[in-house]
Amino acid sequence: MTVASSLLTILLAAIPPLIIANGGFAQHALALIAAVILAAAVRGADAELTSTAQLLKRFSVTILVPAIWMMVQILPLPFSSLVNPIWSATSIALNEPSLRGRISLDPGATFESLFVYLVYVSLVVSTVIICRDRHRAETILFVLCAVTTFMSLEVVLGRLDWFAAMTPATDAPMSPFPAAAALATVANTALVARALERHLHRRDIRNLASIRLWLGVLTGMFGIVVGIIAIAALARYMLLVAAGFGLTAIAFIAAVRRLGFRSWPSAVLFAILVTIVGALTVPRLQSGGSSLLGLVTFPQETVALAGRLLSDAPWLGNGVGTFSVASRAYQGVDAAEQVIPPSTAVLVAIESGRLALVILAGFAAQLFVFMFRGAVRRGRDSFFASAAAAGVLIVFCEGFLDASLASPATRIIVAVMIGLGLAQSAGRTSGLKR
Repeated sequence: MTVASSLLTILLAAIPPLIIANGGFAQHALALIAAVILAAAVRGADAELTSTAQLLKRFSVTILVPAIWMMVQILPLPFSSLVNPIWSATSIALNEPSLRGRISLDPGATFESLFVYLVYVSLVVSTVIICRDRHRAETILFVLCAVTTFMSLEVVLGRLDWFAAMTPATDAPMSPFPAAAALATVANTALVARALERHLHRRDIRNLASIRLWLGVLTGMFGIVVGIIAIAALARYMLLVAAGFGLTAIAFIAAVRRLGFRSWPSAVLFAILVTIVGALTVPRLQSGGSSLLGLVTFPQETVALAGRLLSDAPWLGNGVGTFSVASRAYQGVDAAEQVIPPSTAVLVAIESGRLALVILAGFAAQLFVFMFRGAVRRGRDSFFASAAAAGVLIVFCEGFLDASLASPATRIIVAVMIGLGLAQSAGRTSGLKR
């Protein structure tokens, strides 16, 4: 287990240089490292494996549905009404009546996407196994805070002339830096909460001159401030609102824990508040354009192209991983630049169909509610689950703002944060009535 924890720590610490590395090389290296981490983690204690299996059993549908859907998109289908229209045109053009159609435009690209999906699932599972132990979970939290704060600091320093040439492009279309800055706010908030919780459980609680207390609080506050400044420097004000939602969720969890509310009434109350905010936001979103394109900040020509792709996409999608293939039909002959999806939500709707957005929203709600309940029920270690729940909320909102989830660096951070939250949503104090 020590080997798996060390490898996971190294993987997180390697995210900044991974951003600069070639995308294809990074994906292959990540697949190899994730497989080694999972193999090392599985060799851990039987008790941890049993508890992890029981925990993940609740999310078996959530894990399997995307994989099954990608397999359906790859396999030949006998029903012509379900396949992509391009296969019928190909059959006529090649004079091959026996050509079986598929949902995916490019089955090879969809199969590769299935492999990538399984890599990140294995990373989540490995993190759950590793972080069942509280001390290892704290180590992973420290590394997450350090990495996301460092990436946020790169954004801030990149705005200065002295460091502009030394930092990577932080405002690229699929840049992981905006997501890292937003997640840095909640990760460092967990660091502040940890310092306060550890101080409250010490015998010298009245000693406010504790070095550990102020070191944890000031370090966490520094990360929060740097994350907020980085988001503002990128002029991503809607993402700043999403980060505010995440911080509000953490504050709400802390409040209901101190007031002694139970988990389900607290979750229902928070859902009502989110519904009210959504009811006030959706009309403004729709007034700005399409419900999926109203909040993106891409150039107008890119948004227009994505809108045409979105309107022409079949209701079952074009196949996961086929956005670049589908976009070529809408570009000019001399177009050389690769088309970038304006947001993750648009990408999912084009590749998997609009219904997939509803299903993924349900999965995100399941994760959020589970970690929300775990944070309310836990004792002094509630900050793990509360930060992960807030991270899920931020990532879901950001999915409608940009395409940062297409970056391997962002996916690694999100996968580890989800695994950390799931692992620490249940513990020795989770079953106590508050």
